[in-house]
Amino acid sequence: MSVRSERAMDGMPPSPTDASSIVDMSGGMMMSHSTGAPMDHVNATINAAQTADGSLADANSISTNHPDHPLRRTLVCNIRASLSDLCLRKQKGTWAPSGEALRAMLQQKKFTSLEGTAESVGDLKSVVLHNMTLSSASSDFSIPLGLKITGVDNSTYSLTGEPFSAVLAPQSSTNTARIMQSDDVALAYEFSRKFPGYTAENLTEKGVHEVQARRFCLIAADHPIVSAISENSSKLQMGDISMMPEGLVKIGTDLYKTILPMVKQQVESQIKVRDMSAAKITIQPADHTSWSDVRTELIAEKKAALRSELETELVALSDEGDIEKLRTSFSARERRIEHEVDSKVHNFSATVDVEYNFLAK
Repeated sequence: MSVRSERAMDGMPPSPTDASSIVDMSGGMMMSHSTGAPMDHVNATINAAQTADGSLADANSISTNHPDHPLRRTLVCNIRASLSDLCLRKQKGTWAPSGEALRAMLQQKKFTSLEGTAESVGDLKSVVLHNMTLSSASSDFSIPLGLKITGVDNSTYSLTGEPFSAVLAPQSSTNTARIMQSDDVALAYEFSRKFPGYTAENLTEKGVHEVQARRFCLIAADHPIVSAISENSSKLQMGDISMMPEGLVKIGTDLYKTILPMVKQQVESQIKVRDMSAAKITIQPADHTSWSDVRTELIAEKKAALRSELETELVALSDEGDIEKLRTSFSARERRIEHEVDSKVHNFSATVDVEYNFLAK
């Protein structure tokens, strides 16, 4: 069984006694809507609050978790490096903005008051990626480049068998847009509606209060694990679990530690999110195992032509002094070849369009 989309929740978090099941103990996972009675006046209040909240959002029309209105960003990548740089400093082949820069690029500014106070929202570790498009790319490298892009599956293979997000031809430039990644986001939004704010990464922290001295946990009623326990109470040989006055559910530590790994596994395997907190684009030689191999091959190619020229000129000389001068001259030219190959600066640039939202704020 798998997660399936159904109608949206009635606007209230699932209660522990009638919440939907997210773990089928036989190995599957499903989510179905709460059977609680509709509360029109609560829905109206929530809708009004959401409308007011939306009116303060940047551009007045942006939400950080709406399936029909993803955030859109255009990222411009430039890598400029010599072959010597790439051989000696691996990071020179990587476009990697700082954490602060990535938050400025990808998080959404949200106004919190009419005075203009704003905050950045969106968890970069739980990005729901709609699609990522390589809009343009250019390279003046004389070898094919393999690109590895955060958020894009590496499914393009080169001569070496190394997987890449894409491979760019030598000395090429293209402005033809190419979709690099397109994810099915329906399950992620369905999960977000039923369990707002929860991700596979924060299941052990959000809404969980361990009381280790007494070997029990207090868990928020809207936590996915409460839903799992409630729906599988008969298999776990438990009666109905009850909610405490504070809106928390009390369960034993052993039960919590038994159920949690299964819940986390199901969320990780079926709810597709991308970690963009360290997003980067890396270039690598597609048909070579390292930049050092590229350097060795390029120098060998250029020296081969020079040595052929030397052999031709040596045939015409008989004086030992002239031969030695010629060899010395060609040795100097070989050193210049090495210097030119090492020091020539190469450029790679790309424009990437991203459509995404956040599973959690």
